[in-house]
Amino acid sequence: MTNYSIKRFHKYSDNELIERLRTYAKSSDLFFVSIEGFSKATGIAETTITNHFGSWKTFCERAKLAPRYQRTVSKGELFENLDRIWKALGRQPRAKEVKQPLSPISISRYHKEFQKPWYNICLEFLSRKSGASVTEIEREARPSCVSTSQQNSHTTRRAIPLSIRYEVLKRHNFRCPKCGRSPATHEGVVLHVDHKKSWANRGESLVENLQCICSDCNYGKSNQHDE
Repeated sequence: MTNYSIKRFHKYSDNELIERLRTYAKSSDLFFVSIEGFSKATGIAETTITNHFGSWKTFCERAKLAPRYQRTVSKGELFENLDRIWKALGRQPRAKEVKQPLSPISISRYHKEFQKPWYNICLEFLSRKSGASVTEIEREARPSCVSTSQQNSHTTRRAIPLSIRYEVLKRHNFRCPKCGRSPATHEGVVLHVDHKKSWANRGESLVENLQCICSDCNYGKSNQHDE
């Protein structure tokens, strides 16, 4: 008698699937992986992934990889992606670097969403991370008018470039080291980036001479809230 029962072949465990994804990503030199590319290369169906992990995004996260973004991307996701690129490069990204394999989102997507030049997008990103206004950040990043004698007594400009501002904020995990508050967790918190040794006293605009501190602590009002 013919046996018409359905047998399930290739019954993968979660760990086996994760290892297959990591192997595929490594062999293809990818950090951002699409479900279509993975399925085509391995023969593992999309339904197998969703049955095990619920979604492609969860599957990639379990494998410590990033899923390729879809066409619809929110501003929050664009900022998260910019944050990851900035950390990966260790400096402010250039517009031409916002592409695969470093970024799953192209620079054109940023321009389409923000309708601004790349520098202004970076300004808005730092404004979101620090709580400071774009105007304030831009003012501090712009070279100021100082006398020739003042400039000659320094090795750096008084202005704080965006890349250095980001490094100072990142060093303190984007929160005030005195009170522990952050714009991400406390509404209205504004993080300042100040010279420890003032510019007037020959302090330089270097990461080691700059500090991150919230406006309240900077103005001596830290006792008005709980740490």
